[in-house]
Amino acid sequence: MGRFRQGWELTKRSWGVLRSNRELFRFPIYGTIAALAVTVVATGPGIYLIQDGERALGAILTAIGLYLSAFAAIYFGVALAATADRIFHGQPATVADGFAVARSRLGPIAGWAAVSAIVGILITLLQQTGSIGEAIIGWLVGAVWSLITFLAVPVIALEGTGPLETLKRSATLFKERWAGQITGNVAIGGAVVLFGVLPAALLIVGGGYLWAAGDGEAGDTAGAALVIVGIAVLVVSMLVLQALKGVFGVALYPFAATGEVTGGFSEAELESAVRRKSQ
Repeated sequence: MGRFRQGWELTKRSWGVLRSNRELFRFPIYGTIAALAVTVVATGPGIYLIQDGERALGAILTAIGLYLSAFAAIYFGVALAATADRIFHGQPATVADGFAVARSRLGPIAGWAAVSAIVGILITLLQQTGSIGEAIIGWLVGAVWSLITFLAVPVIALEGTGPLETLKRSATLFKERWAGQITGNVAIGGAVVLFGVLPAALLIVGGGYLWAAGDGEAGDTAGAALVIVGIAVLVVSMLVLQALKGVFGVALYPFAATGEVTGGFSEAELESAVRRKSQ
């Protein structure tokens, strides 16, 4: 519980940064719009073709869609990280500054997107084999992968490293500072689930029940309204989660790597987040 409370304090500090610099929210919003566009243009049609028997063309479209989705997420994540880093160091920072850094990192972003897409596909295949044991293994592999790559986007934004060096750098810091990445990641995710995802799920389920019950036009209208509100809350929650993790990662990376304190976090707060396993 002590570790979770420390992580909760880091979450509140990250939220404070976002409230003071609301332009940072624009990056996950743009990323979500781009991901939705890719889904409509490539991923969705690809999955439809696979189900319709056109496996070769469907697989190609799906693979392209998954890669472009990963590229968009990383591109806008790098732009957010670069902007946040400038803010943390007291420099003027605009959305255009973040995009300028992201454009200068197109090679590393493209390479890391390929790695992320391939690993994501392999994990999904493992989870959907039909075996409960393999599904659990797939879930565990996915959880470990998300942890060891937690600092990948800040590494790309601040160092401009290629995919292999990015993976090595993030994994090395994870190995040395295991407790910190679990604390911050879980606390931020838990807060969003508690205050955003869970209420959204309740609204969607409740609205779906009213809609399916078919209690006349009023019931259908109320059910549809609840579902729409629930989906909106879920989307906003995911955007907030992306922004919070982006801010936390940018503050955590330089401290984990060199001991530099940035972002309005105190040394004690960051120390609690990157305590070595032996401590």
